[in-house]
Amino acid sequence: MYSLRWTFWKELDLYHPRWNSRELQVAEERYLRYCSVSALTTQLPRWTKIHPPLKGVAKIATCKVVLRIIRAVLFYAVFSDKVTETRAPDDVLIMALHLLSLGLDICFQRRERMDMSPLTGGSIPLLAFACEEIREGLNYGAGNQSLLSLLVSLMRMHKRENLDVFLEADSCNLSSLIESLLKKFAELDSSCMIKLQQLAPEVVIYLSQSISTSAFQSLGSASDSEKRKAKARERQAAVLAKMKAEQSKFLSSFNSNNDDGDDDDDDSKSGLEESNMDNRRDLIESAKDVCSLCHDLKSRNPVSFLILLQKSRVLSLIDRGPPSWDQVRQSDKEQVSQIINKVTDQAGINSSSSVISSNQLAQLVQNAVDELAGYAQPGEISNFLEFIKGQFTSLRNTQVPSLLKNGNDRTAYTFETLEQDMYMSIRKEMNDNIVLSSSGVKNVELLADESGMKSRRSADSVLLGKYIAAFSKEIIEHPSSSGNALDDIAMAESTSQVFAYDGFGPVDCDGVYLSSCGHAVHQDCLDRYLSSLKERHVRRIVFEGGHIVDPDQGEFLCPVCRRLANSVLPSLPGNVQTVWREPIISNASPTNAAVLATSSEESTSLLLNQGLSLLRSAAFLVEKGDIWRNFPLQRNERMKQNLDSISRVLFKMYFPNQQDKFSKSTRVNHCMIMWDTLKYSLKSVEIAARCGRTHVKPTYGLNALYKELKSSTGFILSLLLRIVHNLRSQTSLHVLQRFRGTQLFAESICSGVSMDHAGIAFGQGGEMSSLLKHVEKEVPYPDMQFWNRASDPILTHDAFSSLMWVLFCLPHPFLSCEESLLSLMHIFYIVSLAQAILTYCGQHQHDTRESGLPDCLIADISKVVKGSGWIRQYFVSNYVDPSSDALDSIRRLSFPYLRRCALLWKLLSSSASEPFSSSALNRSSHGIDESIDYMDGDIVELNEVQKLEKIFKIPPIDAILKDQAVRSLVMKWLHHFHKKYEAFRFQHILHCTPAVPFKLMQLPRVYQNLLERYIKQRCGDCKNVIEEPALCLLCGRLCSPNWKLCCRENGCQAHAMSCGAGTGVFLLIKRTTILLQRCARQAPWPSPYLDAFGEEDTEMHRGKPLYLNEERYAALTYMVASHGLDRSSKVLGQTTMGSFFSV
Repeated sequence: MYSLRWTFWKELDLYHPRWNSRELQVAEERYLRYCSVSALTTQLPRWTKIHPPLKGVAKIATCKVVLRIIRAVLFYAVFSDKVTETRAPDDVLIMALHLLSLGLDICFQRRERMDMSPLTGGSIPLLAFACEEIREGLNYGAGNQSLLSLLVSLMRMHKRENLDVFLEADSCNLSSLIESLLKKFAELDSSCMIKLQQLAPEVVIYLSQSISTSAFQSLGSASDSEKRKAKARERQAAVLAKMKAEQSKFLSSFNSNNDDGDDDDDDSKSGLEESNMDNRRDLIESAKDVCSLCHDLKSRNPVSFLILLQKSRVLSLIDRGPPSWDQVRQSDKEQVSQIINKVTDQAGINSSSSVISSNQLAQLVQNAVDELAGYAQPGEISNFLEFIKGQFTSLRNTQVPSLLKNGNDRTAYTFETLEQDMYMSIRKEMNDNIVLSSSGVKNVELLADESGMKSRRSADSVLLGKYIAAFSKEIIEHPSSSGNALDDIAMAESTSQVFAYDGFGPVDCDGVYLSSCGHAVHQDCLDRYLSSLKERHVRRIVFEGGHIVDPDQGEFLCPVCRRLANSVLPSLPGNVQTVWREPIISNASPTNAAVLATSSEESTSLLLNQGLSLLRSAAFLVEKGDIWRNFPLQRNERMKQNLDSISRVLFKMYFPNQQDKFSKSTRVNHCMIMWDTLKYSLKSVEIAARCGRTHVKPTYGLNALYKELKSSTGFILSLLLRIVHNLRSQTSLHVLQRFRGTQLFAESICSGVSMDHAGIAFGQGGEMSSLLKHVEKEVPYPDMQFWNRASDPILTHDAFSSLMWVLFCLPHPFLSCEESLLSLMHIFYIVSLAQAILTYCGQHQHDTRESGLPDCLIADISKVVKGSGWIRQYFVSNYVDPSSDALDSIRRLSFPYLRRCALLWKLLSSSASEPFSSSALNRSSHGIDESIDYMDGDIVELNEVQKLEKIFKIPPIDAILKDQAVRSLVMKWLHHFHKKYEAFRFQHILHCTPAVPFKLMQLPRVYQNLLERYIKQRCGDCKNVIEEPALCLLCGRLCSPNWKLCCRENGCQAHAMSCGAGTGVFLLIKRTTILLQRCARQAPWPSPYLDAFGEEDTEMHRGKPLYLNEERYAALTYMVASHGLDRSSKVLGQTTMGSFFSV
């Protein structure tokens, strides 16, 4: 690797007039990296000869005024009102010390020109007044101070800090710099030496010793050098003799081995291969476990992988479609209404709930207590009543029922055993339902519905009662962690809640994207590293990446690859990985497999009944009373992971205004938030895989899909999946949240009923559900948001998101059962088909007789759409071609769901929990035939849809559309959606988008057209012509990189936060270059417009015609789609923080 020689590094001038701030920081970082010492303490300014008439300029640096300025800075650095803070920042102090060093260098040069004797200081104020003492003027009790005494005090103060605080070798050591200045004072002036003998004798003694021994050393230097050379030659000769002996020994042993037989050769080869495999295995293990900071191969401490969490709005941008340069951009109000929608669901629920009297409320609580009493464990009733009394003061006299079971004879249960038993019970229940349906019994799910409604309401009340009791227990045991959380909700800053993109998630973006560079660190090493960065940042000392990262936000650069990171994800220990691999993706037990396995003739039949039976059985098991009598209430501490770092960052992104309150509450499920991050990251990877890296043509093949998963976030998503899998059943509160979600999803999918709103809107709910609605305030907690999302009509949300949430709620063994996964994927494939048909029929008056399918699901939905205008308002798409065939359009609209299912299946079947694993996302899985040659760009989109349909054993679409069970189920969903829509009037819309690649603005081929349109446009706020117009390539708005108070919302940084959740891509009209914005970070990027010879014309100095280069523009588009602005070394190498870059 090329590096400068040390003599050239000495030429670094920190005060060169051509430096800008970013270039100076980069130069200081490079100097620190190659020289292992800070440039601030070694590259001191020196005086050079100038034109003789200007020699008097040197007197400025040694005058008395400069001495007073330096003395004032030193005084403020030493004395402060606070013990831990200084009134002189480090950058000001360093500049004063540099100025003092420059003055001393001038004194040295003047002494050399006159004679070699020390200067008297009479003609130089800097030396004459260095010992002058002044009064401090304040009550610090330090007495009179001089320039030398202040320097000595500052030197000792920094020495004490270096001893107390861990100081790295490459940090800025101010004590050594000050000591060198004091030595110069003592060497230049005799009075200064006398003064320093009193203040700092250790400095003067060292100086006197060095002067006395310099002559002796000069005399004996020649003889010492000859002795050292002789010893070096002797050592070299001994090393060569030892190497020669080893070589001869090796040759003799090699010749003796050649005399043996062929069998011995084979054995030696096999032994060599085994040793090579062992060495390779040891190398891989050491590569996996090594910390990037301490590099300790023998450390047994667990490592954590560096990750980057960033907000994203890619889904909204691709749903909206790319803007065009020649179209008038929509107003800001229209765009904000499309990006951020207000929730009227919860407000409608609160308004619809009538105010009840105290007697009715007391009766409601008494009924809830009676329902809970039959299944309560010791202490649950009292915890429940304590919570209710804390919310309603009129219920202080409610008594605990006297007849309560003590529960001493109950068998102790663990969460692992509970979910395993539930899995086996659900499989058995599914087996019984399929046997009944195969024997001729129809509508098994409707048996005893009337008699089971009361027991269903009772089970609902028991579950919610246990949830409130468990939450109340956490408040009693840890009052500081939760507090009176529900009362705090009423104090929210706004009564109108901002709606998340998919019903649950962050409110100011679509989701959070997770990525990783693959390098690992020890948590202790990272803590020390971050504390060192924060200390340097506070003291304004330069450090590597200081112009890129913000340590206060937890940002830092990877020590190995210098990529951005803001959190860590702990690795799984070996025993946990073994537990995950036990239930591999395969069919269930042999007894159930005989019934559930399909024959070869039915291999392409839709597994709709199996999926519905799974959800009904899971909900029925939750509603049974047996599970609640032995339900564990204790915390499960079997696996403690250091998730504080990632949880803190996610909470800040998900709840920016309520981070402190929600992070302390036990009702907030950390695993639920991490699962939502996993879900959004999978969807983002699928979108990025559609884009070509250097071409505009989209890629639809599975090879490109898996390659994108492996190259970007494959192993870290697999690791996150396993962490959530092992932690989502850690506490009783989190398990109850999942069980409640199972109930709500099952009722919404199988019965078309919203259990969560039934008791209020339709008069069918239980006592506990109604009571919880009266307790909850305007802004619900995340658990209520999740339950509201689960109870919504299944057609109102994205099909893949609903599939992920159902898998999160079900017992964990279902993630490892192939039959169950396929049946659930088939159910939500029907959901995606129904949404596609609703979108197609809503935008086009489709005649079913023309398609040749008059009696099918399309005809049923078309009749509903013709009589309902609300469907056209909710299901929209910007990519439906009216001239295309109806079936082809519907299959294209369902294509993204199948691609995301393929990613999920690949993630579940892989064992990639480390970036260096040889099996990382390469192991084939059951049910997916990867031996087929998938072409990326040559096969049309419909062929790829057909391949995925075969992979997931989906029958032809004609058969699905004519299936009576499918048609009946979809009509039930439509009825549910229509009923909910009439009651609450959703104001958000559902975009149904095919697998189109992400695109930036459609730019003209000739740059002159773009220049003429935007060069003289005025700002929408101040109505003035923008000096530096910047065109947003995400939405088409004209912004300005220069911040102004009158139109601050028109700035690039502010617009990037509102338009792209912090990501902005702007084309600078006058420069023809690109400005990349990521929150407060900015970076230039090459122009997408080149001349006829393929060269740029920055700022159009040459005046040649410029043409759009599609390869450059495609590379920029892919970097934005794959969230690569903060992960690209080229971008980070040119990034600056805070202000517009200069060229």
